[in-house]
Amino acid sequence: MGKLVCTVELDKEKGVTVKVENADDQITQTVVMDGTSITITVKGSEETSTYVQKQDSVTITCKDFTVDATGTLTLKSAKASSWASQDILKVESTKDMTFTSSAKLTQSATQDAKLSSNAKVAIEAATNLDLKGMQTSFTASAGDNKIEGVNLKMSGKAQAELAAPMIKVAAQAKLGLESSGMADLKGSMTSVGGSLVKLG
Repeated sequence: MGKLVCTVELDKEKGVTVKVENADDQITQTVVMDGTSITITVKGSEETSTYVQKQDSVTITCKDFTVDATGTLTLKSAKASSWASQDILKVESTKDMTFTSSAKLTQSATQDAKLSSNAKVAIEAATNLDLKGMQTSFTASAGDNKIEGVNLKMSGKAQAELAAPMIKVAAQAKLGLESSGMADLKGSMTSVGGSLVKLG
């Protein structure tokens, strides 16, 4: 690197301007303190980054921005906060991660959304829990698939099917099977039994 050109300008109206020019690398560094703000500018042949500090704000404009803390990093806002990315946004933790809201929490995606875990997943609501979709499926790759409730209701607007190599329907009190249309009960061997059986 060749020699640098360094200048300091003092002006009662414009303030203080410190400039360092690196002609070989085509980089100019400028610090301007005008009495209301401090502006640091690094201008190169391809990119320019700026840091502007006022009494109530700090604005950083650059191509790449990196914060590297070997200890704790805390970001806190007394009012609304916004974090937006026009490309991929990745949040990663090697240990536990927590998302907490004292009010509503909304998560949405315009394309596919996936929630997965190599261990257990628990979804819990203190009041109503709604799961909706144009087509839904509940699959247990191993073990039981259980649906429990004080009252259990299953209905289909067009058709309902229950299929398995073996099906058992049991009621500790009354069991009612009813159809407003035709009802068929078929099997290679069919048995009907009870202490009192009434047909017709």
